[in-house]
Amino acid sequence: MLSKVITISQQKGGTGKTTLTVNLALAFIKYHNLKVAIIDTDPQGSLGKWFMIRAEKKISNNNLTFKTASLWGAQYESKILKKDHDIVIIDTPPKIESDARPSIEAADLVLIPVSASHVDFWATGAIADIAKQANKKILIQINRSNLRSKLINKTNDFIKNLKLSSTKTIIANRQIYNSSMGEGKTAVEKQKKGKAIEEIKKLSEQILSELK
Repeated sequence: MLSKVITISQQKGGTGKTTLTVNLALAFIKYHNLKVAIIDTDPQGSLGKWFMIRAEKKISNNNLTFKTASLWGAQYESKILKKDHDIVIIDTPPKIESDARPSIEAADLVLIPVSASHVDFWATGAIADIAKQANKKILIQINRSNLRSKLINKTNDFIKNLKLSSTKTIIANRQIYNSSMGEGKTAVEKQKKGKAIEEIKKLSEQILSELK
């Protein structure tokens, strides 16, 4: 049992935290045969709504566990889930400072999604600082971005200035990610091949390598 916790955190909303959570979870299950738990700490409950759609449509949840918790409760919940899950992913709301700290402190890896946008740059420092203070491994994920955007280079420069590492895979702003969410599915369940599949599979491989 791997027994590792990934916290996906970013103080700005709309960076794709929940979409990243579910796609990674199913990639870990499908491609790596792992048992995964996902924890929804966002009062908006998008992760919970996605899971309810799966239940209503009787979509297979083999090796997938869903829980809800407060940001403070996520630390306790993840500790329990680690005992019989390979990976626990905590999906967080747009929160900073003391609110975000417990879920970050629970993590073995903090994944911070950032779009190729100056607004996202401005929002990233606070979360990165909390993770650094907690001495956590940090990866920046360039997410929901236009691969041809001139801002990609500026995003990479921004990450270097923070003295942080980024993942090797940029997650593009693809329709399949959004459409599959509304159906209670993920890109890796909707498609057998495609660029989205390649992105998520490569990302899951790198994250597992970082955790081992």
